[in-house]
Amino acid sequence: MKKKISIVSFLFIALSVVTATPVIDYFPQLTPEKQKALLAGEMVEGTSIDDEIMSYIPSGSIITDTAEEVSSYEKGFVVAINILVPYPETMKGMNDEEKLLYLYNNSLQVSTMKGIEYISHRAGDKLKVLFDDASMLSSSDASDRIEDPEVKTVPDYAEHYVYMKDTSFGKNVYRIEYKAREKELALEMRNTSELKFMGIGIVAPGKVAMSLDMILTDEGILFSGLASIKDKTPKINLLVYTIDLEESILNRVIALKDWYFGRIGD
Repeated sequence: MKKKISIVSFLFIALSVVTATPVIDYFPQLTPEKQKALLAGEMVEGTSIDDEIMSYIPSGSIITDTAEEVSSYEKGFVVAINILVPYPETMKGMNDEEKLLYLYNNSLQVSTMKGIEYISHRAGDKLKVLFDDASMLSSSDASDRIEDPEVKTVPDYAEHYVYMKDTSFGKNVYRIEYKAREKELALEMRNTSELKFMGIGIVAPGKVAMSLDMILTDEGILFSGLASIKDKTPKINLLVYTIDLEESILNRVIALKDWYFGRIGD
């Protein structure tokens, strides 16, 4: 009887190992070169201008529906990034449930986005502050500021509003949908206010979509970022300025990635 139980246990463990999804299986359409780069811990990125953008979206992930929606825009563009990040020391020893809770609570610390930086090509590849101010809100009203919340369990779905004072695009309110399931957490953001440059409106409410997705794997945290702008070309001319919207939203997704992994590594 003990022998039979041991055999069953061995088969169960073996099946679990076999059925675990390797990181590379999430990206069957990526080129071998980019698959290799991803496994090496390098960031891989693509745009709807130059690439088949869905090849950069983890197969079966929470953000798949959003990616399919934004990639079907008749006018607009999409950027995507992926990177495999080793688990920081703070997360080692945690089970998957504890890891997901840790990721979720850190994603709620919106006020810590204040002062995060990005590399501005327009400023000569120099670091610039991205957000002068950031805060969680109790409603879509920018004046309804609240403390960053913390939860004890991860909900399958939650909705929050956040205020961000962008150094390029002014004061904005975003609606963020938090979606979670086993081993995965996603944040999907949409602007509820108009993006402005030097006080002139350039992107209407609801036209900017940014998604951040984290999948727990045996190899580390698979991070995917997706950003899009609807009804705009990648570059627009405004007065004497040429605004590279594609570069701008890519910079913001990368900055959010750096902020987030800076948070969880503390």
